[in-house]
Amino acid sequence: MLISLRGESRGGRQVADSEHIEILRRGPRAWNAWRQDNPSHIPNLDDAALSLSQRQLGPINGGPINLRSASMQWAFLWSANLSAGDLEAADLSGANLAYARLDRANLKAANLKGAILDYADFNGAVLIDANLSRASLQHAQNLTQAQINDSTCDAATILPAHLENPTSRLEVVKQARTGELIQGAFISKIM
Repeated sequence: MLISLRGESRGGRQVADSEHIEILRRGPRAWNAWRQDNPSHIPNLDDAALSLSQRQLGPINGGPINLRSASMQWAFLWSANLSAGDLEAADLSGANLAYARLDRANLKAANLKGAILDYADFNGAVLIDANLSRASLQHAQNLTQAQINDSTCDAATILPAHLENPTSRLEVVKQARTGELIQGAFISKIM
């Protein structure tokens, strides 16, 4: 029997591999065991929609979960418990992670472009090189300026009011430098 490890294509996008979804539905222990037995497979969980109980993948439920390098584009992970999970280099672009517990999660180099992260808890999460372009982080909990500075944001990234978007700071620096160059050129022309 041949089991496909890639999802089918729908409108040019991959859809989740049903085998991968079924393994994930069995819980973090079954998932982590499968990942250990299949280290070269890149899980495809695109468009995954798990029940609330199936989204509880943190240490208290047998985790932390290993979702390293998994493709989870447009996945519905609202209120998921991914505490201490390994999501390094995972593709979560467009995913709904509102109210998710991402405390102590490894999101290094994760693609969170366009993800909904409103009210998510980022206490102790690693966001080094995470792509937060066009992501919504309104009312995110325990998110620090240092975490934001370690990540990549753009002008469309929505941050909590107490945090500053590094891209807006870069624009101010660019404008100041441009102004200095113009002013310096003007002064040298006068002299």
